Amino acid sequence: MPADNLNLIIAPFVVAIDTREQAAWNFRGLRADAKNNYVDLVVPTKVATLPTGDYSIIGMEGLVTIERKSLEDAYNTFGDGRDRWERELNRLADFQFAAVIVEAGWSSILAHVQPPSVSGRQFTAKHFYRSVIAWQVRFPMIQWWFCRTRTFAERSAFRLLQRFWLDNAER
Repeated sequence: MPADNLNLIIAPFVVAIDTREQAAWNFRGLRADAKNNYVDLVVPTKVATLPTGDYSIIGMEGLVTIERKSLEDAYNTFGDGRDRWERELNRLADFQFAAVIVEAGWSSILAHVQPPSVSGRQFTAKHFYRSVIAWQVRFPMIQWWFCRTRTFAERSAFRLLQRFWLDNAER
């Protein structure tokens, strides 16, 4: 929806950010597409309790969700938090669209050295890699995005939500 200021456009949906999200994206610094002359894009957000995931669209919380993971959080969650994470993946698989976005590219993931956990077990890059492969096969409807930077991860999340909204807003 166009705003009064011709130098910006307001996104036509509100991004829901889960109340438990500790390092929330703010969706600032985005630009509209070429047809809107790349003007600044304002993305309304609202903190809400989401049943699953960290980001969704207000009014579509049961249809679309995105789970955000920093590199450190991904290693901890996929390793020591594995049982809880696999329950989360089962919930994500019930959505019309779900994605896991990791704020790191594969080169950073595979070079990361994780210290042993308090249980003394070590979750290595090899474990990480093979776990993601297993989850992609077991949960084919969940999209996995590995984004080299936090900014690219945030922009990818917005564009995924935007595409979902465009494809589903009139249904």
